[in-house]
Amino acid sequence: MTRGMKMGVSMKMRLGLSVSFLALLSACAVQPEPFTASDLAQQALDDRLALFKDTAPLAGPMTLDEAMARALAHNLDKRSKMMEEALALGQTEVDAFEMLPKLAANAGYTYRSEYYATRSRDLVTGITNPNINPTYSQDREVFTSDLTMSWNILDFGVSYYTAHQNANRALIAQERRRKAVHTLVQEVRTAFWRTAAYQTLKGDVDRTMQEAQAALERSRIVERENLRAPAEALRYQKSLLETLRQLTLLQQDLSTAPLELAALVNLPPSQDIRVVVPADLAVRIWDMPLERMEDLAFNNNPDLREQGYQTRIAVEETRKAILKLLPGVSLTAGPQYDSNSFLVDQQWFSAGAKLSWSLMNLVAAPTTLKLADTNEKVAEARRLALRMAVLAQVHVAERQFRNAVTQFRQSDALWSVDRRLAELSEARSASNAQGVLERVAAQASSITSQVRRFQGYAQMEQAYAKILSTLGEDPLPPESAGPQASPSGAPGAVLAAQQP
Repeated sequence: MTRGMKMGVSMKMRLGLSVSFLALLSACAVQPEPFTASDLAQQALDDRLALFKDTAPLAGPMTLDEAMARALAHNLDKRSKMMEEALALGQTEVDAFEMLPKLAANAGYTYRSEYYATRSRDLVTGITNPNINPTYSQDREVFTSDLTMSWNILDFGVSYYTAHQNANRALIAQERRRKAVHTLVQEVRTAFWRTAAYQTLKGDVDRTMQEAQAALERSRIVERENLRAPAEALRYQKSLLETLRQLTLLQQDLSTAPLELAALVNLPPSQDIRVVVPADLAVRIWDMPLERMEDLAFNNNPDLREQGYQTRIAVEETRKAILKLLPGVSLTAGPQYDSNSFLVDQQWFSAGAKLSWSLMNLVAAPTTLKLADTNEKVAEARRLALRMAVLAQVHVAERQFRNAVTQFRQSDALWSVDRRLAELSEARSASNAQGVLERVAAQASSITSQVRRFQGYAQMEQAYAKILSTLGEDPLPPESAGPQASPSGAPGAVLAAQQP
């Protein structure tokens, strides 16, 4: 090799070492970079705009059906469940490619500073003839490339069962979305009727509190001027303060209802939400036999379906464990290229087969199979336990609904009596202080009874939604239920059999 060639190789080596050293230094110099105040502000602004970007504005007072429709269309928690389902369905599409043969394109470059020169040695004498010059049969620079298709039959089998498992996981994601929808509908029903109570009673509560506060101030003036016995004035003030405290607690409890409803239907918390309150709160009717309810729950309940798919996954895991005990066969084929000028054929086609078998897997086979069998039994036991829990839920939900209907009817009757008492008290109240106290107390009692009436109705609606959730009734039609409709055709099945 000439001196110039050696210097060129030396320069290349030094350049490569310098680049590697700089890369190492740059990797060590990485430091954590926290968000700046401007970054956080911009992120908050972008997220605020994205929160309500696709939410349609309210055109007027909102009905219960509209509230549920808005929640199902725009609620962020439900969106995340739908995205999880879409992600799981996307994984099943990827698994289809995992079962296909692998096709890999490779290219390489090799450089040697010296020729790959060799001498020959006599096999018998072990002497190398110094009179024979070294020879070489490979260029110093070589380019290689190949396009190889490979297929491992064992990997294909494992990928096949993995694809089945991921398909079941996609169905599990769908059932979890259905359950999230059921929970969302229950929450919307409760928040809607609490908002209706707040909207209906807010004016009456404010007026009664103002009247009670004015009467309290007048009583204090009377007490200071000794126009009434101190004990009588203090008892009067205590009654008014108790009434004020009761009304304040009611107001505080109901004031958060519009905010909860706004969050569920994905509206800004600052927006004034008005709901349509029916003139008559109709009682729900449910007369489906318990045997029919049990059958529907066993077929459509999302928790039971999910556990059924978990059992399938456990079975597929057992099949994978058995398959991994078998020998693997790899098949390869593809064109090859090598730029070495000493080769007679620089392009050729190669094919091969390889058998491999992990003997240690045979040693671990009894333990592996025992673990897989235990996993199946655990999944089966969970499914049976959950079926028993769902069976109990059906009876509990039906009993809770009956109790809620009874409580609402009692609250409605009590409110009717308190309302009439308040009207009578208003009609006969005089200008004296005792008349004001009686009127305020009667109004507070009427308001409290009406709040309990709305709460009872909300509990009845929630119990009704709980029945539908336990039976697996979907509020969405199949075509809008997400990336994949319910496999059993459950949507509408319950309401078709029972119209409350």
